[in-house]
Amino acid sequence: MIWIKTDTGRAEISSRALVPERARRNLLLLIDGVRSQESLLNSVTGVGLSDFDQLNRLGLIASASISALSATPSATAAAPVSAPVPLQALDIVIGKTAEPPRYAQFTARLTQLISSELGLRGLLLTLAVEKAADVRELEPVAGRVLAEIARRKGDASASNARRTLYGV
Repeated sequence: MIWIKTDTGRAEISSRALVPERARRNLLLLIDGVRSQESLLNSVTGVGLSDFDQLNRLGLIASASISALSATPSATAAAPVSAPVPLQALDIVIGKTAEPPRYAQFTARLTQLISSELGLRGLLLTLAVEKAADVRELEPVAGRVLAEIARRKGDASASNARRTLYGV
């Protein structure tokens, strides 16, 4: 199963009001909508299936498949219900539309890029994404992510990441 953070879960990263346990907080931090529950269980010491249940009951995480059901109809038609909505199905294109990107979609794309391109080396950038309150605050973080990808993997990888992030 793939889990994603809810808006409440992203707020919890900063507030630390609902999850005082360190292992469970680490689990919440690493949930990115990309890594499987099994992978996360192997990555975080001291957590089990009950921790996922507790985070879900608190409304901090949701199943990616449930999240896909609430997405736009065109996005859900492109993916099976059991799979997360692919980034290509999201209809955000910065600079090509008068409508600004929605925060949740931009956050999901950025978090997925950090996870796939930088892994745990991108932990501080993941924290910066979680701390950002709106798209305007995410823009500088996105620039830092692209710069870090270019530094670690080269300009070609950064260009691919930019296309994934912005759709251009």
